[in-house]
Amino acid sequence: MNNKIALWLLAGMDLLLVIMHMAGYFFLFLKPTGYLIPLAANVIVLAVIAYRSSRRKKWGAAIGVTVIVPVMLLHGLMLLVKENHFKKIESPWNNQSVVIEYRFFSLGETTYQYHFYRTRFGLIGKLLDDQSITMVVQGTEHPGLDAEGILGVDRAEWVTESTVRFPAWKGMKEVHLGPFKPGQSVADHTSDIVTFMKKAEMKENGHIIVVNGNRLTTRYDEATGESWIDVTSEEDKGPIPRQQCNRIVPNEERGYYMLEECTHQWEYPLFPLSGD
Repeated sequence: MNNKIALWLLAGMDLLLVIMHMAGYFFLFLKPTGYLIPLAANVIVLAVIAYRSSRRKKWGAAIGVTVIVPVMLLHGLMLLVKENHFKKIESPWNNQSVVIEYRFFSLGETTYQYHFYRTRFGLIGKLLDDQSITMVVQGTEHPGLDAEGILGVDRAEWVTESTVRFPAWKGMKEVHLGPFKPGQSVADHTSDIVTFMKKAEMKENGHIIVVNGNRLTTRYDEATGESWIDVTSEEDKGPIPRQQCNRIVPNEERGYYMLEECTHQWEYPLFPLSGD
């Protein structure tokens, strides 16, 4: 292969990886080894070019190799220290999956860190950088579970096509793989819930919001003076069954907005207080 073509291909690969990294996209098969494979490819290509080139070009390639090799060693050492692990959870809708990158370390207490990637085909993942989870467990409180058990990975539940709920040791945690609707952020969704709560308190009839596939509607009967919340979902596929509830309240202890005094059971977790 012509040296110039090889350099252009190498530069194209490096530029693609840089752009993807800045945008929060990653080749998932590279995550366990970080960028060691691309760095090794750079070293090999530059070494071959140096071997086949004139003395002046050899010096340029040699400088490139001299710079990259220490970077490879440092990067490899960082990967060894971090000891990141990966777990993939498939969606029952077969339209996307979530890959969990997690690590833990102990200094008298154990800190667990979880990062989530949305992927459709398992090749490229989008980092959900605003939904990472960190949990700190004191030594005397440790339940004896491993990192996956602390998050509740084996008991994860897809409550909608784009929402995964984990029964973590420190309370329910939800990860949202996509926007709730175009242009709406987690903060906007939380604001909608707060507004809905105020409408319900004011006994306004017919105000509607949709949360994780459930349609909530405020109801008020002037004749009896009674108010309630209708909970429905399209084709009854929402995480909360069709029924009536009395109110939504923020529960600081559980970290959720809760639907309370419902027909089938006392309460249901609706949405995280902080959106985490």
